[in-house]
This record gives sequence, structure tokens and C-alpha cells, in this order.
Amino acid sequence: MAEETEGQDAGAEAVAGGVDPAAVALALNGASREEADAFLKKQGSLIDIQKHHLHEQFKHLHLSVWEKRLGVLLRLATAVVGIAVAAGFSYMVWDAAHSGGLIIEPFAVPSDMAAKGLSGQVVASQMLDKLTVMQDANYSSRPQQSYEHNWGDNIKVEILETGVSIGELQQFLKGWLGHDTHITGEVWRTQTGIAVTAREGTEAGATFTGPESDLDGLMQKAAEHIYSVTQPFRYANYLDRNLGAADIADRATRAAAIYRKLIAGPNVQEQAWAWYGLGFIEFFVKHDAPTAIPYLLKSNAANPDFTMANFFLGNLERNSGRHEKSLSFFLQAKRLLDRSTVPDIDTRQLPLRRLATDGAIAAEKGDYGEALRNAETGGAAPEFFENAGLRRDGYLVNALCYHALLHDNEGMRAYLLDLGISSTQKRYGYVTAANVGRCLEDWPAIQKIVKSAPETILQQGNQNGPRYLATVALAHAYSGDLKSAEALIAQSPTDCDDCAIARGWIADMQHQYGRADYWFDRVEKQQPSIPMADAEWGKVLLGRGDYDGAIAKFTLANQKGPKFADPLEGWGEALMAKNQSHLALAKFTEADKYAPDWGRLHLKWGEALVYAGNKDEAKKEFAKAATLDLSASDKSELAKVKP
Repeated sequence: MAEETEGQDAGAEAVAGGVDPAAVALALNGASREEADAFLKKQGSLIDIQKHHLHEQFKHLHLSVWEKRLGVLLRLATAVVGIAVAAGFSYMVWDAAHSGGLIIEPFAVPSDMAAKGLSGQVVASQMLDKLTVMQDANYSSRPQQSYEHNWGDNIKVEILETGVSIGELQQFLKGWLGHDTHITGEVWRTQTGIAVTAREGTEAGATFTGPESDLDGLMQKAAEHIYSVTQPFRYANYLDRNLGAADIADRATRAAAIYRKLIAGPNVQEQAWAWYGLGFIEFFVKHDAPTAIPYLLKSNAANPDFTMANFFLGNLERNSGRHEKSLSFFLQAKRLLDRSTVPDIDTRQLPLRRLATDGAIAAEKGDYGEALRNAETGGAAPEFFENAGLRRDGYLVNALCYHALLHDNEGMRAYLLDLGISSTQKRYGYVTAANVGRCLEDWPAIQKIVKSAPETILQQGNQNGPRYLATVALAHAYSGDLKSAEALIAQSPTDCDDCAIARGWIADMQHQYGRADYWFDRVEKQQPSIPMADAEWGKVLLGRGDYDGAIAKFTLANQKGPKFADPLEGWGEALMAKNQSHLALAKFTEADKYAPDWGRLHLKWGEALVYAGNKDEAKKEFAKAATLDLSASDKSELAKVKP
């Protein structure tokens, strides 16, 4: 009951809107009917007034809430605008602090020239055009971000603004915080013509004079001056990379002077690249590999993680016949090239550099199948970089040699046809043709090549490394001219592995076995991780009838190069000579994994199967051998042994 009364009182209070019920009761107590009606009427009016007042208060209350909401929104909008302005200004400050472009300001020019249309801005635009042409023509393996002072492709003519503007604020910030290179200059008249001065920053600049008709040539000289002082390494590249220029010797001399200035400077990275530049000149311009190598070693000493120096050294040491050193440099280059980021090589070159490096490592180990895959992939690449020493022909020639070293002459011929050429001599020149002949062991072909242009051949051979001398010397020896072979091989350096192996073969042909073994032993010691010397020594011992000695050498070669087919095949022949044909089968089977199209391998495999009593399998091997390239003696042998 109490709860019910409480509820009713609360409801009456809500309706009365502030009228005191006790006052109403006292007012009505003892009053007449008329007085009560009048009083209640007044109270009703009062209630109506209070209700209207409350309604107005609620309206004002709603308006106040929206005013507050709008105020909050306005403050939020102001804050957002403030943040945006602050962010924009912060970006302008950051952009100014990190700016490093080349700004060419309008040149001062005579008024009459300006009246004819050669205004200061037009002359500045000519400077821009010439710098852009040099920049576009100058391609290097070196990525832009690796230069000490790099304005990359950010070259522009500055257009002066008037009045306060965002552009002027940005210009002010860059001048205050940035690292832009500013180019200024003048053109004025002399007694005999005109003069053009161009300068970078506060340097004195350089002035070039001539007739007014040669304004374009004077601007070219001024642009080259600017390029040389703002981008010295790039300018040196611009000079020495144009190998076909008539004045390349003079250009290389000027480039070398720039490299030496960089070497004398404090920046270690610039020093490494400058030593590399000197090595480039010695090899590509002067064709002097022995002089190039010390420069590249100094480059590597300045920066042991310099990818290009290791790559270049790997190639030069291989051309010099120092294969263990070559392998060491290529392995170092591979480690650097396999990084997720390679900071010292243009990213466009990385696939080709990796293919060349992986192919070279595989070839040094006798894994010619892997080397061939890398070479053919490289040869099919869509883009090459001639000025950086990355030419398609290099990959194609390697592919030809690897076909030959896999004893796949038919595959090599098919590859040549795919390339649309009929001979290596026609496409690549005498030296390359002779080297492919060496891979094929086609000594008569090499003799023909040498006789066709002996002076040119020897000159090119000296430029391309001493391995070529070994090739020609062996060709003389196999033709029976041992005297000429001895005279030629005597000119080769003793630290050239290929030359020392040739010395051993030439000595063995003259039955000077002690002398021959001396040279093979010497090369074996120079090649602790390369199988070539052991494989060649094994062949020599096999020919002498020293089968156990041959097996020992083939075993060493197989340990160093497990995917090298030649030692496995020779090992099998040695086992057959010891009447162990059943053991030879395993060696032939293993060799077939790495040189499946080798005619002699299948011939000997068939012979071993005959001796092992498996004539059906022998027929299959003989049939396959008949479809592959065989020497005249192998063909004669095949005709005799068919079961």
C-alpha cells in the first residue's frame, strides 16, 4: 500500500510541474465552491505557463547541445587542417633536406641575343639537354645510389618565381637545408666572338671562347666541364666506355687522370671504383690483362665486398689460366651476388651477372651440363649491356664450348644453326673459333685457322690470355710439328695451368715422361679444388698403360668434380684394361648422367657390356654410339666390336 501511494505521489508531482500539493490542500480547506473553482483555474493557468516555459527550456537545451556538437566538430576540423598543414610543411622540410638534384639557373646573356630568342632560360635548357644526352649515353654497372655526389636523373632548369608562394618557400627550404647542385653561367661577347662560362656552386668555373656560330660546341664543352666537376666518376665512364671512338686512347688518358684524383680522395668507395676504372682501361682499351689485374686487386683491397672487382678478377684469372684463383674470386662474387640486396651493381644486370658467375663456377668443377644451362639462359636474355662488358656473344660462345666439352658435337652444331650461323670463325673471329676447336679437340681445324692469319691469331691470342698459346701449341704437337709446339709453349707463363698442362702433353708425346709428370704435378698442386690437372694426368697415364696410376688420378678428379664425366669415363676404360669390365659398368653409368651424348662413352660402355656377357644391352649402347659423333678411330673400333 505504501508502494502504491508512493507511486501516485510521484506521478502527481510530475504532472504539476512544481506546484506544492500541501499548499493546494491548505488553500482549498474551508473555501467556498466559487473560491475553489477560481483558485483551481488560476493554478491551471500557472501550470500551462510552467509547461510552456519548460518547453522553451527544452528547445534551448537542444539548441545548446547542437551548438556544443558543432563547436567540437569545428575544433576537430581546425585540428585536422592544422595537422595537414604541419604534415605538408614537414614533408617540404624533409624533401628539402633530402634533395640532391642538379638545378641549372638561367644564364646571363647579352640583350641582343635574348631579343633573338636566346634568353638565359633557353641557354640553360641547352645545358640541360647536353647533360641529359651524356647521362643517357653513359651506362655503368654502378648503381646511381652508390655515387658520393649523385644527382641521378634529377636535372632541371630553375624557373624564377616572384612574390610569396609555395614554390618560393620550397625553393628557400632547399637552399637552406638541401644538397642541390646549382649551375650558373654567362654568355658574353668578346672581340672575336663569344665566351661561355659555366660553374658549379662557388667554383671559379671554366670559360670557353669561339665564334658565335659555334655556340652549340661551346655549350658542349661547358656541359662536359659541369659533368666532370659534379659527377667525376660518371664523366670518366663517359670518356672511356666509348671503345669504338676514334680518339679512345686520348679519352682513356683523360679518364685515368680523373680516376687517380678519386683514388687520392678520402672516400673509400670512390677509391675502389676508381681502381676498377683503371683496370677497365688496361683490359678493354689497352688489351693488357696482366696490368689490369693489379689495379683490380687494389680495388678489392679497398673494398673486399666489391662485387664487380671479384667478378672481373674471376674472368681475368681464368683467361690467364690461373683457375684456382679464378674459382676463388667467382665464389666470392657468388656470395655477394646472392645477397638479397646488391648495393654495387645495377639491378638490371644482376640476372646476367649471376648466370655468368654460376656458369663459371660449374665449368671450373667440370659440371658442364650446369654451365651450359646458365650460358644458354644468358644468351636468350632480352637485354644486354655492351658498355658494361655484358655482351650476348660471350654467353653464346660459352654455350658452344660447353656443348663441346660435353662431347656433344651434334648439339653444338644444332645450336649454331639456331643462332643462324654456320661457323664460329665467321661470327666470332679466329681466336674464339680456335678455342671452340680446343674444346672439341679438333686439332686439324685449329691448324687451318692458324694458317689463315697467323699474325692476327697470335696478336689476338696475346690480348685474350695465354691459354690461347697453349691451344695453338697443342695443335702443332698433334699435327706432328713438335718443334714448333715447343717453341710456342716456351713463350707461355709457368703459372698458367692450361699452358703447363700443354707442356706436359708435349713432353709426353716425346716420351719425356719425367718432364711430363713434373708439369702435371705442378698444376695439380696449383689446383687443390679443381679436377682438370688430375683428369689430364690420368689420360696421359692411361695412354702409357699405367692403369693403377690413371685410376688414382681419375679418383682425385672425381672427388674434386663429381659431375665431371671425363674422369669417370677414363676410370671405366682403365678398369676394362685391367679385365674388370663388370666394375667399369658403374663408372660408365655414372658418366652418362653428365654427358649423355658422348659417342665414345657409349662405345666403351657397349664393349664393357660385351665382356660382362650382356650382349643385348651392348647392342643398345653400340646403336646409340652410331648416332653420335665419333672420331675416325672410334668409328673403326665400332665397326669391329658390334656383337
